Amino acid sequence: MFKINRHPTSEPQILQEKGKEWTEKFIEARKANKKYKHSWIKSKVNYHDEIIEALSTLTHEHCSYCDKYPLDARAKIDLQIDHFKPVSKHEELAYEWTNLYLSCAGCNKSKLAQYSDLILRPDSEDYHPNDSFFFDTSTGEILVNELKGKAYTERAAKTIEVFKLNDKSIVKMRLIAIRNFKKEEEFDINDYEYRNFIEELLYFYK
Repeated sequence: MFKINRHPTSEPQILQEKGKEWTEKFIEARKANKKYKHSWIKSKVNYHDEIIEALSTLTHEHCSYCDKYPLDARAKIDLQIDHFKPVSKHEELAYEWTNLYLSCAGCNKSKLAQYSDLILRPDSEDYHPNDSFFFDTSTGEILVNELKGKAYTERAAKTIEVFKLNDKSIVKMRLIAIRNFKKEEEFDINDYEYRNFIEELLYFYK
């Protein structure tokens, strides 16, 4: 997971203005009907794309978890909003900006409604990728950093497990991205997917 800096001013205006009201209504609706589903459609206006745009700015259009890029706005199935703490258990966070993350369809499907306090948040102030992970550019795998102790290894292992970050298809795509990057002379790291691996290449090859 690439580090995300979520500045306080990044919250969309609509959430600042309506987030509390929407949350209160959602909680009341869930009290009446536990099957009531979360929605970004309010008074026949769909705010999904507005939230997506704000989240995309935070991640430079990369998935918050696996760092897949680019996430195509035209392919709605691959451009999703993940509630880090699921609204099925945390109704009070249904429209909380800090609980929302841009996700690809694969990571969102892997995570579903899972939640554990062990899962790492890419925008936590104390999150630094190399404290938790090793990025093996020879295999394309994300490995747990065993040098940092149990407090780090448990969280790293749980994060890899929940998001299936070493799925064979992802590992294969990382190796392709690594190979393509090695051919470049000029670049912007945000134009590549799997940026943690690119950073490792920069350290060793540039």
